Amino acid sequence: MSSIDNSTRKAQQSDLSELQNEYNRKKKEISKDNENQIADLKEYYSEKKDGVREENEAAINHLRKNQQESLDNALAERQKLNETYNSRTAAMQKNFDQKLSETREKRQEQISETQENTREKIQATKQNAEKDITAVREKSNKDVTEAKQRYTRDVAQINEFSDKRLEKQREQNNMALSNEVQRGRSAQEKLRTRNEKEYGELRQKGDVKIASEQEKQEQKIERVDKDAASRYEKNQKQWASKEENLNKQYSTRITDNKDAYEKQIHTQNKHFQSTYQKNEEANREALDVQSERYVKELASTHKDFLKASEKYTNKQADPFYRIENRGSDLQENGGFYVLRAFVPEHEKDAVKVSIQKDKATVSGQRAFKDKIEDGAKSMSSSSYQTFREDFAFDKPIIAEGMTRERDGDYVIYRIPILNNLGFSRKA
Repeated sequence: MSSIDNSTRKAQQSDLSELQNEYNRKKKEISKDNENQIADLKEYYSEKKDGVREENEAAINHLRKNQQESLDNALAERQKLNETYNSRTAAMQKNFDQKLSETREKRQEQISETQENTREKIQATKQNAEKDITAVREKSNKDVTEAKQRYTRDVAQINEFSDKRLEKQREQNNMALSNEVQRGRSAQEKLRTRNEKEYGELRQKGDVKIASEQEKQEQKIERVDKDAASRYEKNQKQWASKEENLNKQYSTRITDNKDAYEKQIHTQNKHFQSTYQKNEEANREALDVQSERYVKELASTHKDFLKASEKYTNKQADPFYRIENRGSDLQENGGFYVLRAFVPEHEKDAVKVSIQKDKATVSGQRAFKDKIEDGAKSMSSSSYQTFREDFAFDKPIIAEGMTRERDGDYVIYRIPILNNLGFSRKA
């Protein structure tokens, strides 16, 4: 009877386990399908968004390229105008120099001819010759002046023409550039509006589709949950009645076997106590041996240390009689005194740092005691040491504004300097 009940109970438990596993499997499949659909929608929206972004970038790059080409054409036109102006100016300068040279040659020929014809009558016609020379000089000066005026007018006209043409070209370039920029902005705004509209529509459709799919899947899950709950409740009632019968049978069998269990436990307890006492005696003996060895080894180590300390033959060689530099220092950094005091973590209670108006003091004390026992003989030693380091301030300080922080074995004190008074203690 008992074996039949056990097999029945195991079969029911197996059915319940299979039913639970089937429910979990279906639930996982539904969840996985939902996640895959959502992932596909997200991937589609991401690809659509990337395509729109690439189209926008291509349109902007095209506009930038057109604007750059227009600007390069304007610069080339300006360069041509400058070259034309320079060539015409050089030609006019060359023509002016040539006319001036010809005028000078004619003047020199006339003077030579006059001198040759009137060499014999120089005294009689001196006044006439001077008048002719004066007339020639005036004419030459007049010709030079007229040539300069013509050159100046031509240069002014060329400059005015070049400036007007350059200004006109600049206005045309600016107008074309402004129109291109305006068209680019308008196209970009239209494209952005269209993309935002398409993106909103796609997103709205995707949200509606996702909501619909989620609602369908939730309905499926709800139906599965209801079916599983009804089946579970039905099986639970059957198992409860059978479990009650089995518990009654188990209680009877436990009562029958209780005396046998108690006897077996009593026997095992007696065996455990015997084994524990034996192990405890063995452990105690081993501990005594190790303790004796440790005491001997400790005494030997102390003796070796005392022998090593006997190497100091005088006070100069013994560090006990020397002044120790602990490594603290004081520096001025900007508007602060920075004090680095050597204060290890294990000595922080024995070291004192005090900040006064004219100095900083690092002081403290250290003590060491030790005792060795070697059989009937015992040895002890104690050492006591004090130390003090003073750092003078050259300038007045503000002790209330001091800050401190730990940096490894050092404590850093930052003490503000009173700079407003403008004097030093050394003064």
